[in-house]
Amino acid sequence: MIYAAKSHIGLVRTMNQDGYGVVDNLPVGVLFVVADGMGGPQAGDVASRIAVERVTEYVGRHLSVDANPQEVVLSAIADANDEIYRQATAVPAYAGMGTTIVCALALSDKIVVAHVGDSRAYALTGGAFRQVTEDHSLVAELVRRGHLSASEARHHPQRNIVTRSLGTEPVSLPDLTELPWAEGDVLLLCSDGLSNFVEDDEIRSFLEQARDARATRDVSATVEGMIQLALDRGGTDNVTALVAVHREEDTIG
Repeated sequence: MIYAAKSHIGLVRTMNQDGYGVVDNLPVGVLFVVADGMGGPQAGDVASRIAVERVTEYVGRHLSVDANPQEVVLSAIADANDEIYRQATAVPAYAGMGTTIVCALALSDKIVVAHVGDSRAYALTGGAFRQVTEDHSLVAELVRRGHLSASEARHHPQRNIVTRSLGTEPVSLPDLTELPWAEGDVLLLCSDGLSNFVEDDEIRSFLEQARDARATRDVSATVEGMIQLALDRGGTDNVTALVAVHREEDTIG
């Protein structure tokens, strides 16, 4: 599997509260994680870091060839929620902190995707492009109810309000999705610093570009291109993108 990721502080923020992680030495599959923290100058950074660390460590300890991958991923997210909530209630400076999370366990023939909040997963599978996750946010709910259009939601002043997050409550329930994963398929995980500035049709074009990747440098170029486009359009938020292609790297040359 070929993959690349990058997180950029953006052009306005003084701290990068996004985080990401990859675990590629599992007994089966590869785990990808992106988190976007919230809750003050220190707390958001802490929450996203805990989320990435706890989920990657938990999956690394508990995933085996005989384990149920869905159960392992859900338990990993629950473990992260417990730790963030524990620290948020124990440390005054961390009170109210939380984070979004989107993670994908890419197996040989399928991907297990779980998310809380408005960090997203997109996929190009079998030639079809789709947004895999549905945002847990105020504007997304208004769109689902028909009160806002998708274009109105993109510029709504309350677009950053999430209705579900990790670590702000004793229990946080992620959405879980499975999709097929075959040779040449492409996955994107990103924070809203990307999806708020780059249109879906543009994301599709970037993933189609990545589909032809034969080396890590090719996927890195796709990631760089997406992040640069978000920066060119204002870059008012932290921007994180992680792209994976279901193909072995061509080591010739």
